[in-house]
Amino acid sequence: MTFIHTPGPWVLRPNTDNQTAAIEPSKELLAQGRGGIAHVYKKDPLEEGYANQQLIAAAPDLLEALVEMVETQQVSSKAFAAIKKAGG
Repeated sequence: MTFIHTPGPWVLRPNTDNQTAAIEPSKELLAQGRGGIAHVYKKDPLEEGYANQQLIAAAPDLLEALVEMVETQQVSSKAFAAIKKAGG
């Protein structure tokens, strides 16, 4: 399966205002001018906003783990790692 999106990993980088965060690709992709993925605002409750940021940053890992599960019909260590990254 092939998907058209900025390759992972994506990294969550909180901004100094402690209210927003940037979701960015790897340093290598940033150096290539690929730019950021998203700018996410925290919301009330702040814990929910932070959880949303984590989930967005984990998207490529979750997709990769799901594709692997479908192709192999097995739950992999990648799936558990992706769930953990997403905040689960």
